Amino acid sequence: SLVLTGDAHGAVRGLDAFPRADWAPVNIVFWSFRLMVGIGVGMAGLGVWSLLARARGRLYGWPWLHRFAVLMGPTGFVAVIAGWVTTESGRQPFTVFHLLRTARSVSPLAAPAVALSLAAFIVVYFAVFGTGTWFILKLMGGSPHPGERGPSRGETTRTAGITPLPQIAPSAIPAE
Repeated sequence: SLVLTGDAHGAVRGLDAFPRADWAPVNIVFWSFRLMVGIGVGMAGLGVWSLLARARGRLYGWPWLHRFAVLMGPTGFVAVIAGWVTTESGRQPFTVFHLLRTARSVSPLAAPAVALSLAAFIVVYFAVFGTGTWFILKLMGGSPHPGERGPSRGETTRTAGITPLPQIAPSAIPAE
């Protein structure tokens, strides 16, 4: 009640106190919000699990942690979309609460103008992405610079100071 009324003892009306025509689609808002929060709890759980694994020196030795981390990879995007669905569905049928209904806030643009704008965005994004991909592939396809010495067979490539392995298990470093 503090957020809605500015008073810790303020009265907050329930959904049934409003006309049914002003209700948002309750099921969509309910489930999209829970999906967003559930993913957030899963991400926090992954963080706690990772800290626990690191404290025990097993950050790189728990396969189920790694599987869960891979599973959680795309969920940030899903959580953002679920939050967007919650926001946009929750404000219906209004664009501006009690001032402008969504049905009255339609743009005067014709469908061909919107299609042309969308097509322009698609062309520009494909051009930028295509150019970037071409450039990266060109860099990858080239040979090393003449003055650089590449790794030779049997030589171990060290990344001193980058990987945490020496701090976790010093005995895992092979003797030279």
